[in-house]
Amino acid sequence: MRSIFWLPALAFVCSLSAQAAQVYKWTDDKGVTHFSAQPPEGQKANEVDVKVAPQINGSGSAPTYKLPNGVQQPSVSNDAQQQELERKVKAQVREDQAKVQAYCDQSRQNLAQLRNNPRVLVQSGRGETRRLTEEEREQRAAEIQLSIEQNCGK
Repeated sequence: MRSIFWLPALAFVCSLSAQAAQVYKWTDDKGVTHFSAQPPEGQKANEVDVKVAPQINGSGSAPTYKLPNGVQQPSVSNDAQQQELERKVKAQVREDQAKVQAYCDQSRQNLAQLRNNPRVLVQSGRGETRRLTEEEREQRAAEIQLSIEQNCGK
């Protein structure tokens, strides 16, 4: 009983996808552009050329679409190209995450040094070594802590 109902419904749905509905475009007196399946009465309307989106098939060849000047262009790249692109993006994301992790680890080590060692030595611009004052050490620790919170989470 159910198959008797579903068979005609399936045939109807399939027939709808095969038909392309006509779309009309017109501009009213106020300058507003309208689109409709029915042309307006007593007003000139242009038919809009509606194209169905190309289907991606598993045959390895990319479907094509026609440009307004008649030139055919490949539409969507095939699966192998898409997979290669996804592989490259994932590799780049992993690389970026590794760089962020290394930065966070180094920042946490620097923060621990600043907090635990009152005699932190730094090199000045002229190559001279000097010890940070307590205020400089606290300021740098606060800056590093803020950077860790913004870029590394906790």
